[in-house]
Amino acid sequence: MFNHPIVQLYFYFSISMILVFSSSIFSLWPFALLLIIISVYNKSAIEKVINKFLPTLFILPIMLIIYIIISLIFSQISFIEAIESAILALLKLCLIMLFMNFYLQTASSENLITSIRSLWVKTGLKWKWVEDFFLFLSLSLRLYPTFQSYWINNVNSLKAIGVRSDKSYYAKLIQISKELPSMLVYQLNRSSDIALSMKLRGYGTHYPRSIIHPINFSFFNLLQIALISLFSSYLIDIL
Repeated sequence: MFNHPIVQLYFYFSISMILVFSSSIFSLWPFALLLIIISVYNKSAIEKVINKFLPTLFILPIMLIIYIIISLIFSQISFIEAIESAILALLKLCLIMLFMNFYLQTASSENLITSIRSLWVKTGLKWKWVEDFFLFLSLSLRLYPTFQSYWINNVNSLKAIGVRSDKSYYAKLIQISKELPSMLVYQLNRSSDIALSMKLRGYGTHYPRSIIHPINFSFFNLLQIALISLFSSYLIDIL
């Protein structure tokens, strides 16, 4: 729906914040309609969004019961009002989760960091801590997939040599606690290698660092944010 990472984030964040302050179940219909439009526009992401959302359905009844009990204990509302309030809260939570799942499936975290850095470079400010913060975010995003891949390969290797892990939840926790230290040591050694490589390439001698493929923020993107703000104001007025 929006190509620029910053505009994408602003859109989904604005919708989620307005949802939080919705005061009735009837006021949720614009968000449900917007969710349908987003689903039609991002058909390829629907299956992944649903698969991410389905596990939460199992805990929603528990959350509903806990919410009702807490409302009855700490407020003066009736049982019917507590049920209505709990249903409203869960519907808002479900919509927010669906919106953010669409964002996570259609947006790139690395592109978001690059777009923010592109704006930062244009300021010409030479603040080392800002560059270090961007580097920390970028490396964190890159190291997590390698950590996940290393874990999956380790599990598959154990299965290949005939080591079968117990399917019980407690046994899996024990297995993870045994294997996690070695995986952390591996990642720390890899981080040290990356740090040494960056030092040899002259990292830290020039600020702000240049960007090979910058994602520029244009006047059109600013206009999009303005339109999103107007749309958000309209939603607030009709709720």
